Amino acid sequence: MRRYFSWMILVALLLTASVMAAAKENAPAKYTVVEVKHLTVADGIDLPAEYLNGTYDKLREELAKKGIFGTVAEEGGAISDPGAVVLECKIVKFHSNGMTGGHVQVEVTLLSRGDRKLIQQFITQEMQTNGGNWGNKSRVTGHYLAEEIKRNLR
Repeated sequence: MRRYFSWMILVALLLTASVMAAAKENAPAKYTVVEVKHLTVADGIDLPAEYLNGTYDKLREELAKKGIFGTVAEEGGAISDPGAVVLECKIVKFHSNGMTGGHVQVEVTLLSRGDRKLIQQFITQEMQTNGGNWGNKSRVTGHYLAEEIKRNLR
């Protein structure tokens, strides 16, 4: 009888966990529309346009998958939602180990689109930029940057 009761508790816990996970996935986006600005770099950091553009493209793609924002719009897109926000990312630290990778750190700023009022600002942890060429490094950076944004946005 005791063994049967233990199994019932285990089944109930698994069922509860799966229902909670499904509810979290179906939760509405925190912000309905975000305009993602092109990445900028701090003084003294020189990065090729291929890296910046690739990171920007991958960031928008990953943010759309994460569900933090209802709609992810590129910079300058037509946005009519009064509750839209603007996401700005500035690379404040970049260290390359040549072809093997390196590290990047980004200052992330979220502003309301209308009055440009600061909603939140944070600096990411140092993220790996593994990959041989700038295209690969940009995809890795965009992916990790989206992860950091999801984890840090309140």
